[in-house]
Amino acid sequence: MPQDTLLHVFAQFGLVGLIGFLIGLEREMRPPESVTLGIRDFVLFALLGGLSAFLADRYDNTWLILAGFAGLLALTLSSYWAERSHGPGVTTEIAAAVTFLLGVLVLSGMTELAIALAVGTVAVLFPKAAIKRFRSQVQAQDMRAALLFLTITFIVLPVLPNLSLDHYASFPVGTVSAVDPAAGRVEIELAPERRVSKDQTLEVLQDGAHFLGHVNVTQVTQESAAGVWEGADITRVQAGMSVRRPLGIDFLQVMLSALNPYRIWLIVVLVSLISFIGYVLIKLIGGGAGIGLTGLVGGLVSSTVTTLSFARRSREAPEGNRLFAVAVLLAASIMFPRLIVEIAVFNQTLMRSILVPLGVMGVTGLLLAVFFFRRSQALSATQPELKFENPFSLKAAVTFALVFAAILMVTRLATSYLGNAWLPAVAVVSGLTDADAIAFSLSNLHRAGLVSTDWASFNLVLGALSNTFMKLFLVLTLGHRELFRHLLVAFVIIGAAGIFTMALHYDLSQALQFEGVPAVPGMAN
Repeated sequence: MPQDTLLHVFAQFGLVGLIGFLIGLEREMRPPESVTLGIRDFVLFALLGGLSAFLADRYDNTWLILAGFAGLLALTLSSYWAERSHGPGVTTEIAAAVTFLLGVLVLSGMTELAIALAVGTVAVLFPKAAIKRFRSQVQAQDMRAALLFLTITFIVLPVLPNLSLDHYASFPVGTVSAVDPAAGRVEIELAPERRVSKDQTLEVLQDGAHFLGHVNVTQVTQESAAGVWEGADITRVQAGMSVRRPLGIDFLQVMLSALNPYRIWLIVVLVSLISFIGYVLIKLIGGGAGIGLTGLVGGLVSSTVTTLSFARRSREAPEGNRLFAVAVLLAASIMFPRLIVEIAVFNQTLMRSILVPLGVMGVTGLLLAVFFFRRSQALSATQPELKFENPFSLKAAVTFALVFAAILMVTRLATSYLGNAWLPAVAVVSGLTDADAIAFSLSNLHRAGLVSTDWASFNLVLGALSNTFMKLFLVLTLGHRELFRHLLVAFVIIGAAGIFTMALHYDLSQALQFEGVPAVPGMAN
């Protein structure tokens, strides 16, 4: 065997032994009376798997892997039977089988997968107490919500049309008959009894569903039409593609062009997923965990609910107002990085533009939270046991989708008919109810080419500020006056940091003059 090959094999077996050592170490950290297999056993299990794969490849006989695995199963099952007095669990025996197969993966060349699975295995094995605590807190309604979330994500979402609704307010007129890429010209064969006129704009759809672009009609006969192509690369246009004529009601077309069922529901799923992760973390750490951690994780579930909980508690235990201010600040501050992550999924350009202002406000809020925490003289003050309902329900998802759709239509109509100057008013009012909805709505406008990057970013940050000060209003109306005074100063500092950063970061000199691409059907795509 060449030396380079031999060194590679040695490195593979070394990694196999390390994986076995890692899993065996976790097993030996169990109470002594529950340990039946230790570090040496798991190292040998991993090496056995690696050796089986090595010999199977060497002698071109995959049955050797099966034979090694069968031998391991016989050994671990007999050990389990002999030591069954320790309880009915078979976690260690299953971990042994997984360790064997991880050794097989490494020697089969799938090193990255083996390492990832090894880390995942230890992550599942190690937090036993946390998992048991989580299980004790999971209720039937949580399981129903989780199943519903999986259903709307992996069953409903894939079947929703990824096409703006204005395309359904149109009529089929024919199909593409010929394309001249050099001249940018598309010829259309009209369906029987279908008529078009010069200067009309027709839509071309791939597979009857995916919008490609427009044909501005320049020539018409009784059975055909031709025009200039505007849209995606004309080489994508092929004979036989369907051609449709928009309904012709401009107001309706503009409004419906903002609505894409697939993208709206995808955003609902993303927002719900982040809230769901926060809810699971609350279940794991407990609603009465450290007040800072509770506020931080609670902000992932719902910064508004977290603010309301601590505001109401401040009336009952005003001696803990400084700590309650810490929790509310953390819950409000986590909204900023949350928005950055959400926008990054759909609009990288806009994400980079909002990163600095939202980042500055988030960091400012965290520093203020640390300041209040260090000044607090009542670190042992009572804190509320936060009671979060499962953040995902069909009603909540549909409600968010409807609110989001309404904001999408309002922003599209305002931009198309009133101009970009009205966007700040829309952002402030929409931000009072939901920062996520206005953020995604502005992202949609930006992707459609209707607003500049700086103007979309400016209004997105403005919407986030509006939502932040809405939380301060909730504290004013529902919380203790001292808590409000603490947060008033903190929120003013956060707002000032955001406004100052916006003024330096964005060039708005041309923002109101930016007209973008006309709001014609199909721009939402």
